Amino acid sequence: MQKALLSIVIPAYNVEHFIGASLTSALQQSRAQEIELIVVDDGSTDHTLERIRAVQATEAGRHIKVIHQENRGVSAARNAGIACATCPYIGFLDADDVWDARFSEIILPLLSDDSSDSADIIEFNLGIVNTDGMQIDRMQLVDPATLGKRTCDLPALMEFAKVCQAFPVVRVYRRELWDGIDFPVGRVYEDFATIPFVYTRARTLYRLADELYYYRRRAGSITQSASLHSVEGIALCAEEALERCEGDSIGPLDAYWLAVFHKAFRYACVEASRVPMNAMRESMKMIDGIAARYRRLAGTRAAGTLPALHYRSRIFIDRRIFQAKKLVKHTFGLQLRPSRQAPRIIQPEPLAGLSTRATVSGR
Repeated sequence: MQKALLSIVIPAYNVEHFIGASLTSALQQSRAQEIELIVVDDGSTDHTLERIRAVQATEAGRHIKVIHQENRGVSAARNAGIACATCPYIGFLDADDVWDARFSEIILPLLSDDSSDSADIIEFNLGIVNTDGMQIDRMQLVDPATLGKRTCDLPALMEFAKVCQAFPVVRVYRRELWDGIDFPVGRVYEDFATIPFVYTRARTLYRLADELYYYRRRAGSITQSASLHSVEGIALCAEEALERCEGDSIGPLDAYWLAVFHKAFRYACVEASRVPMNAMRESMKMIDGIAARYRRLAGTRAAGTLPALHYRSRIFIDRRIFQAKKLVKHTFGLQLRPSRQAPRIIQPEPLAGLSTRATVSGR
């Protein structure tokens, strides 16, 4: 058996209906034995841990490492998995999502112990499936004009910032990029606080057009609800990006961090537009505070260097649109609903003339 080059961290919390399909999508890879799987049960209160142990007890799953800890959130679970990883590359698979059947045969040939021979970060695209496992959308994160290996210089960083989708799961990383970096515990949008910084450590990238990951859109996820806590989480990301630009001199990555700031600030505004009415005032207070800090920074730069922020009217327009959509969904019963049973199959469907992807059978 070849030496494992890739450790995969799978944080799991109360996903008894999905963890079997997620693990199966990894164990049924053609080169599954060359991947170190680390599953971190974050204090689940349902049958998640039992489902994990049942898979671990099979012949295919005997090499799975299982960590059980008290519930501390997805950041703490990922951090525990990273600390346990032994391979030169690391990746992430969320416990309610699945890989394409070709993941290992495409990714593993791109990995090497030799840093001069392989890229520091490998990027790919993802599809979106519903609770029943049928593909409903896809997201292109990799520009088709930038495929292959390239230097992770300022232009490459700016391209990342332009899209700025910080999902940890749609990339594979050289393990050393994570040295000294943890996902912030207790925060939401922890990926936005982490991934942009990891990119600044990379020297090379390898970009793939392949759709190798399927994200499950389901009720109860952070992306399906908004609160004062979620506004605070993404607002902190905006503040942290801004902090990297403050000081007496303009740094070599200022343009990058300002681009990250604008993305995070826009996301914070969108999140504020979706909060319940009783959280609206505090959310706007938070947004206004960040905007004031940005204006102070702009005041230290040459006139016209940094664009003004126009956000208040946009927030209230977005809020009206969101409320209208919510009413329509409620009227016609289109809200996402929690799953009552495990999906029997994950089967991406062709969309807009694009080819069908591989089928991944669930347990």
